[in-house]
Amino acid sequence: MSREKKINLLKFLGIIVSGINVVISLMIMLNKYQIRRDQKKLADEGHAPLGED
Repeated sequence: MSREKKINLLKFLGIIVSGINVVISLMIMLNKYQIRRDQKKLADEGHAPLGED
């Protein structure tokens, strides 16, 4: 492989890893939002919250 092909491959892999990182971060944020929303709904219904974070 030539030097340019190796550099392009590394750039491509870096973009893929960054994309995966962004997707995982969004999933974590969405999960935290849903947990908070569910706890608020339980509190509004008069039940004790399941856990304190």
